[in-house]
Amino acid sequence: MNNLKYFFAFIFTFSNIFQSCDVIEGPFTEEIIVEECEDECKKILLEDYTGHKCGNCPRAAEKAEELKEIYGDQLIPIAIHAGFFASDFGGNFTTDFTSSTGNEWDTFFGNSAAGNPNGMVNRVGYPSSEHIIQHSQWAQKVDELLQSDAQIYIEIEPEFNASSNSLTIETTTEILESISAPLSLNVILTESHIIAYQTDYDADPQEIADYEHNHVMRKSLTGSWGLDLGQSDYNNGDVISNTFSLTLDEDWVVENMSVVAFVSNTNSYQVIQAEETYIME
Repeated sequence: MNNLKYFFAFIFTFSNIFQSCDVIEGPFTEEIIVEECEDECKKILLEDYTGHKCGNCPRAAEKAEELKEIYGDQLIPIAIHAGFFASDFGGNFTTDFTSSTGNEWDTFFGNSAAGNPNGMVNRVGYPSSEHIIQHSQWAQKVDELLQSDAQIYIEIEPEFNASSNSLTIETTTEILESISAPLSLNVILTESHIIAYQTDYDADPQEIADYEHNHVMRKSLTGSWGLDLGQSDYNNGDVISNTFSLTLDEDWVVENMSVVAFVSNTNSYQVIQAEETYIME
C-alpha cells in the first residue's frame, strides 16, 4: 500500500477533527495524490443511505465525494435511497430513486430507522449497531480497512447493445487468499449525474431544483443477498465466472451508469472485496 496516499488521507482526517477550532493559522495548502489502483488491491464499498427529502443528506454525499478524491479507485460509493425520506412526497419530490433491493437492505440493516444520513463501510460491525456509521466517521473506517491486503480480485466486463438497450455483464471472481466461508456475489447498477429535487437545510431556498444525484443504486441483478458462489471453502487461485443480462430501463442514461460488483461473506454479510466499471468506457 502506498504510504504517501495514507499520509494525505491522515492529513485529511486530522484536519476534519479540528475543523471546529476558532482560530486556524495559515494559509495551508495540500495536494492529494492518489496513484492508480493495481488490479489486485483492496477496494472498499461505501453505502450511503439517503433520501431526497433528507435535508442533512447532502453533507453525507459531499463526504462520499471527498473520500473518493482521496482514495480513488479503492473506494466505491453507492447511494441507497430508502425509507421515509425517499418516499414520493408529491409536488417536486416525485422522482423514484428507490429499488426493491435497497428497500430490503434498509429494512434488514436498519439504516433509515437509525436516522439518515448514515452508511455502512463494507458492512463491518453487523449485527451490532456498530455497522451503522455516521458520515463523519467514514474516513477512519475506510482507512482502517485498507490496511489489509485484498483476498479477492473481481473483474467486470460489460457489453451494451444500443439497438436493444440491453446489457450483458461477465464477472470473474478470483480468490487471492484461502477463505473458509460461503461467499455471495452481488452485482448492481448505479447511475450518476441525475438532476432532480433535493432538500438541503443549509441552502436557501432549501428545495434545490437542479441537485445532482450521484452513485444512485438502480437495480440488483443478483437479488438482495447475492448469488451463491457455490463453495464453503475457497483456495488461492480458484476462479469463478458468471454472466448476467438485462434490458435497461428507458429512463436510465447508460453513459452515466456503472456496474458495481462485490463479494460478501454469506453468513456475516461483511463485504470482502468490491469493484466498479463504467458501462460505457
